This record gives sequence, C-alpha cells and structure tokens, in this order.
Amino acid sequence: MSRSLRIRTPPRPLELDFPATADRLAEVRHAVQQWLEQCGIGSDRSYDVLLAIGEACANAVEHGHRGDGGIVRVHASYSDGDLRITVADRGCWKPPDPGTASVRGRGLAIIRAVIPEVSITTGDSGTTVAMRIPPAT
Repeated sequence: MSRSLRIRTPPRPLELDFPATADRLAEVRHAVQQWLEQCGIGSDRSYDVLLAIGEACANAVEHGHRGDGGIVRVHASYSDGDLRITVADRGCWKPPDPGTASVRGRGLAIIRAVIPEVSITTGDSGTTVAMRIPPAT
C-alpha cells in the first residue's frame, strides 16, 4: 500500500488585535501556541517564543496602555524556517519609577535572552517590539 506525500505548508501569518487588558493575555498566548503548532515548530522553540510574546504583550498592556483598553497588535509569520513576530501598541510609554525597589522590570531582558534578534522602536505613535528567529543553520 502506498502512502501519499504530505507537504507541510506554513499557515497564513497570524494577526491578533486585542484590548490592552491583562485578562486577555492568556487568550493571546493560547492563540499563538496553536499557530506555532500549525507551523510545526518544536516545543523548545515554541516555549521561547511564547515567553517572549507574553512579555512583550504584558509590557504593552502595563506600560504602553496602562490598562486603558487600547489595542495591541501581534503579527507573526513563518517561512522557510524564518520566524518573525511583532508586538505593537499605540500607547504612551511610562518609564518605571526609579524610587521603587522591585523585582520587576526584567521583561525586555527575558525577551533578548530567548530571541536571537530583537529590536524595539518607541515614539509618539507607540512601541513596536520586532523579534526574529532565523532558520537553524
């Protein structure tokens, strides 16, 4: 009995817009996880991506919009082993209060630790975190 060949094609790019409220973050992580599975991305790599996206989205909610319900946009694409993700908000960044001693404030360091290429653009129109995991060599 012959088996038919199955050619895996990556799904369409992921486009998520969600209100900048903390109660939506689990829903976003779940949708991204499903999309990563459709791409055939392994669990170790998926864990890193989910961690980075979760941190970027949490930062957009907490620092960019401060829970105002503005829109956060997540875009992800996968082609030929190249994974690209952006998380963008239209909020106004509020720097942390330097007078408060806290164990918080490690989100960007975490993102940079698990994603090989990260760029952050801030301005009057909001903040965009662009992440890329190039194909394995």
